Amino acid sequence: MPIYDYDCEHCGLKFDKLVSSDVVIATCPGCGGDSHKVFPRKAPSIDLKYNPVTDIVDWDGNTSRYWDDYKQQKADGKDVRIPKHDGDG
Repeated sequence: MPIYDYDCEHCGLKFDKLVSSDVVIATCPGCGGDSHKVFPRKAPSIDLKYNPVTDIVDWDGNTSRYWDDYKQQKADGKDVRIPKHDGDG
């Protein structure tokens, strides 16, 4: 269910309420009067992108080649360090 903004016509209180989309009038939590829906809130836009250096697995659960190489070099005893991930950052 979405969150909508409401304005009370009696006391002027502005508040948010989680309701189904067909509810136009809600009860004011301040005075108990009728409050009308102002407008629906716009959903945030989230742009998800895969980065093989910072993301250990992709969307399908496959490890990136970058991290496979990193783990292999660590297993071979090489001194490879990524400050952000090894605690030096």
